[in-house]
Amino acid sequence: MLYSCEQKRYTYKTFKHEVDSIAASLLELGFEKNDRFAVWLPNTSENVTMTYAASKLGLIKVNINPAYVERELEYCINKVGCKGILLSPSVKSIDSLSIFRRLVPELDQQSSLPGELSAKAVPTLKHVILTGEQISVPGTHSYVDLLKRGAQTSHTKLTERQASVDPDSAVAIFYTSGTTGQPKAATLTNFGMLNLVRAQWELLSPFYSCVCVPIPMFHIFAATSGVLNVAVANCKVIFPAVLPDTVATMRAIHEEKCTALIGAPIIFSDILMHPDRKKYDLSSLVYGGSGATSLQIDFLRQVEKEFPITRMVQGYGMTENASLLTSGMWAGDDDSQRRLGSLGRCMQGLEIKVVDQQGQIVPIGQQGEIWARGYPIMCGYYGDPEKTAETLTPSGWLRTGDEAKMDEDGYLYFVGRQKEIIIRGGVNIYPIEVENTIIEHPSVAQAQVFSIPDQRYGEEVCAWIILKPNVPKCQTQDIQNFLKDKLAFFKIPKHIRFVDKFITTPT
Repeated sequence: MLYSCEQKRYTYKTFKHEVDSIAASLLELGFEKNDRFAVWLPNTSENVTMTYAASKLGLIKVNINPAYVERELEYCINKVGCKGILLSPSVKSIDSLSIFRRLVPELDQQSSLPGELSAKAVPTLKHVILTGEQISVPGTHSYVDLLKRGAQTSHTKLTERQASVDPDSAVAIFYTSGTTGQPKAATLTNFGMLNLVRAQWELLSPFYSCVCVPIPMFHIFAATSGVLNVAVANCKVIFPAVLPDTVATMRAIHEEKCTALIGAPIIFSDILMHPDRKKYDLSSLVYGGSGATSLQIDFLRQVEKEFPITRMVQGYGMTENASLLTSGMWAGDDDSQRRLGSLGRCMQGLEIKVVDQQGQIVPIGQQGEIWARGYPIMCGYYGDPEKTAETLTPSGWLRTGDEAKMDEDGYLYFVGRQKEIIIRGGVNIYPIEVENTIIEHPSVAQAQVFSIPDQRYGEEVCAWIILKPNVPKCQTQDIQNFLKDKLAFFKIPKHIRFVDKFITTPT
């Protein structure tokens, strides 16, 4: 593994030594199986090390977005009752330690020893561990000191603990962001996550000799397709920056001759549109995997041509199933329509069906909700039996809330999300269809379509649009005129706003 921003390189031997050292120290601190341990870090070596240390000890690693502020951090810790937390004093311009001190003023008020924290806002939290060489805060542990201490102690007890961990036990919690309500704590198992990664590796091994992972580790996509790769695959994993950085990503691909790049669509579009792209040699890339949202087939072909990348594919999945349900890799090079235009076919170890509102399978080519079942599916939402029951059926099917069609060979074609349907005057409109059409305009880079209340129709169509750089300005009427012969009149946005960026949920 390589952490470009830290200038750290790990072999399997050195990585195992660090994992065992920190795990041995955590064991000495009194962490028990199933204790929840929060990691509030960006893409750092300590984040990956804690993933494996927690698994060895039977802890449940709680992944928290490093951009969260006090209220969000407090919720994430208390929702699952974290006993420990690992954080960095700062993340770029974010003063994480100050945020934490505002949440836990007891750090500055108490003379307690590390491990004896008693905080009103987060009562279950006892251990605070800080990364960094020069940091010393009363009542906290130093990650560096714990590493040194663990390296000098016997690992006999660690070996015994690891042998007692049930592979079906919970190993990680990822918070899923909805558009309404508080995040839910999706809980995944050792067995489910590792075997999904193994299935990915069997499908992608010809392309994964060196994979670049610029996406954040608190996101399930990076956790499975990046962090856990080293457990099942003989490949080099590159983390180019602590936070998303287009130049750092291009530099890492150029210098390390990466063969694979994974990320959300914005990773690929930012590289494609970057003015310095041609300063870097990206031709070593033979695979590009994108998820998190559906992409336009023309955009994928453009990426293949201009990066260049030998093979771009889309995948489909969600946090609740450890990231990947389907992959376009099943389609051959000569079947670009399926490889680029569909969400792909079901991964090994999973089964998928498309159902109607009664849960009955719909005919081939008919629209319905995607349901999935298999070992990667979550245990449930931690502490939320009602929400778990709403999402998982008694027979283990995950209701995704996403609408799709399936062809005769099992390939899925995304239609939209049930909660994103706009109902205008009783007529259903799928935002993704409108978005895809708007993006065909030569001046448009990205579009988001959603509903706003309307006194007459109940809901009206609204669009936020990001224009490409250095193009003539567009007006609302320009976009509406462009859409007139491409969409039915009721699908054309009545309200259009041009923006510099979108407001999105963390995951």
